[in-house]
Amino acid sequence: MGLPRFRNPKDGEKCSPHLYVANCGPALGLSDETIASVFGKFGEIHGVHAADDTGNRVIVSYSDSSSSRVAMESLNGKICSDLGGRILHIRYSVESPGKVKTIDFIPLSKSAADLNIPGLYLMHEFITPQEEQELLAAVGVRPWQHLARRRVQHFGYKFCYDIRNVDANRYLGELPSFVAPVLERIRSLHTLIDADDLSLDQLTANNGK
Repeated sequence: MGLPRFRNPKDGEKCSPHLYVANCGPALGLSDETIASVFGKFGEIHGVHAADDTGNRVIVSYSDSSSSRVAMESLNGKICSDLGGRILHIRYSVESPGKVKTIDFIPLSKSAADLNIPGLYLMHEFITPQEEQELLAAVGVRPWQHLARRRVQHFGYKFCYDIRNVDANRYLGELPSFVAPVLERIRSLHTLIDADDLSLDQLTANNGK
């Protein structure tokens, strides 16, 4: 499932459960969890999303418009001590479904040889469904870096999208313990070298093809 997209309200769309919040975001040292805890005082939070790729603006989504209205009245243009003493600039936002490109047929490849990509290994059922759920749960509680049409996590060495390679001068520490069982299984194959970096990338719909 892709990340939701938002737009400015049109004429007649005066209220929305979604708030565009400027001067607030991960680039300013404010995690999604921290933002959700502050805005959650005014109602049930449906989600916190990146408004753009700057990391300085977010979309806070409530389950209803009455909660967003109270949050707007309480926080807009005021100093928020719980968010680093920043003055928040808030306006309503509306979720946009966007355009979905339909594809009549997507070929299915069952072996790496079908794809003709050097160094690619394709292994079926490499992790179990239970391991999949445990890995998703582990990354779900960690902070994400928000970029254009995607959000990412980096471990070991940061992957730089501008040069399409890792930055050898930016060591982020050991790989997280929750990937240890998968790494051990990879080492047992004797076909792959030891990994020293890991990138997680969640794309919006119709990207990354």
